[in-house]
Amino acid sequence: MLKFKKIKGNLIHPTAVINWKSLIIGTGNTIGPYVVIGNQAQWKNKKNSGKIVIGNGNVFNEYTNIHLPTSIKKKTHIGNNNYIMNSTTIDHDCFLEDDVILSSNVILGGNIHIMKNANLGIKTIVHQNQVIGSFSMIGMGSIITKNKRILPGYMYYGKPVKKIRKNILSLKKNKINDKNLKSEHVRFKKILKNI
Repeated sequence: MLKFKKIKGNLIHPTAVINWKSLIIGTGNTIGPYVVIGNQAQWKNKKNSGKIVIGNGNVFNEYTNIHLPTSIKKKTHIGNNNYIMNSTTIDHDCFLEDDVILSSNVILGGNIHIMKNANLGIKTIVHQNQVIGSFSMIGMGSIITKNKRILPGYMYYGKPVKKIRKNILSLKKNKINDKNLKSEHVRFKKILKNI
């Protein structure tokens, strides 16, 4: 059984590497073995600028990497109740809303906004400067290239991804009707303008 230390109201494995000076964190988070939070932004010609902000109740499984932001957003943001599986990379300036699932080996390029309740399958790769719509599901091994749009409430799969069908299971589970989904599409467009 893994042993965790309780630090600032969070369970943190002793092997985790955390840049506390550049981190603002809530409580109830679990940070697993060999997680790295706050390493340099992976952008050769950009300096780090800002902080990593993590909310409450998130799970970061082993070997997850969360990088510092740059002057683009000055914040790498992880909201609440997100579940991040092993060996996932969250690059500079990314913004995860709430209740997002990133499966094993997901790679997020820099400056990606993932809206609430999105679910990215194993080994999904996302090009930088993308918005992933709320209540969407991405099939495992998919590649989201520069010009693809991942709209709220749909399932996608492929290399590059293609829209498959409405994500009925997630919409039903979260009690999202057509009116709610329409407002999420409006929000998606606003976020996309600011990426």
